[in-house]
Amino acid sequence: MSSPSVSIVIVNFNGERFLAPCLSSVLAQTRPFDEIILVDNASSDASLELVHHRFPQVRVIKIEKNVGYAQGCNVGIRASSGDLVAVLNNDAVLDSHWLERLLEYNQEPWSFWASLIVFASTPGKIDSAGDAMSVVGAGFKIGHMKKAEDRTEPKEVFGPCAAAALYRRSLLDATGGFDPDFFLIYEDADLNFRARLLGFRCLFVPGAIAYHHVNSSIGSYSHTYVFFGHRNSEYVYWKNMPLALLLLYLPERMLFDLASFLFFSLKGRPGSFLRAKLDFLRNFPAVLKKRRAVQKSRVLTTGEVRRILVRNYSRYRLKTIGP
Repeated sequence: MSSPSVSIVIVNFNGERFLAPCLSSVLAQTRPFDEIILVDNASSDASLELVHHRFPQVRVIKIEKNVGYAQGCNVGIRASSGDLVAVLNNDAVLDSHWLERLLEYNQEPWSFWASLIVFASTPGKIDSAGDAMSVVGAGFKIGHMKKAEDRTEPKEVFGPCAAAALYRRSLLDATGGFDPDFFLIYEDADLNFRARLLGFRCLFVPGAIAYHHVNSSIGSYSHTYVFFGHRNSEYVYWKNMPLALLLLYLPERMLFDLASFLFFSLKGRPGSFLRAKLDFLRNFPAVLKKRRAVQKSRVLTTGEVRRILVRNYSRYRLKTIGP
């Protein structure tokens, strides 16, 4: 079987301080990418000058305004030509064998692949070993804050964290890619959910390692983090959850929202949380319209969807970083 062509899309917004190590790692792959695309979301720093002078191999697509990570990825994906498309955060650095290790599993039944993403500051500690989805519509990172050395075997997961992920073109075509309404945060959870509803399956590959400067641009518990995270988690739940499961777990969803409000109130962000929910309600008719399309096209039964969701989300979060 011939080797597939592979494109990589990197979305950048004022990421000058991260771009050199990121792009250097992309160019240092033992199995080179066939195409490297950087989508710039109207950066005001010297990002483009750096790329132009130091990385002339990179194709740059400049957008005149910041359209967010989700739509930035879509712009790059539509412009790419690879059979497979990787997406990478501009603040992530790839191990030199990253693509080679992923392509070892380029076979059925897999259509997208998750990396072992570790903290750049403490590479022995996991940021994400693939992502999971809870019954309340909250996505979370598998293995978060655990030891990287404990994840040594490939394993099926709900989906990848889009900080460093690989997708078949057929999956991206079938799903339409990322939902631009998410802007940033949870855009990968939404794509994972829609892909799984269509029957696509994801494999976590521990040998494909990426080093990530987590939340370098939005910060932990910032207004941006809270607003987009808790508006978009509503989008995920109401857009993708089959009706029977949505109704079954709605009380748990409401308890999750209450616990999250209390948590972020203690963090000084009650206003950001409430604005997130108000914005969701303003957009609820559009969400319902998308929901109808998603549910009409899904191929998994309600029972099959239930089996790939996680019930003990709250207990997991209490062991890590909060709601």
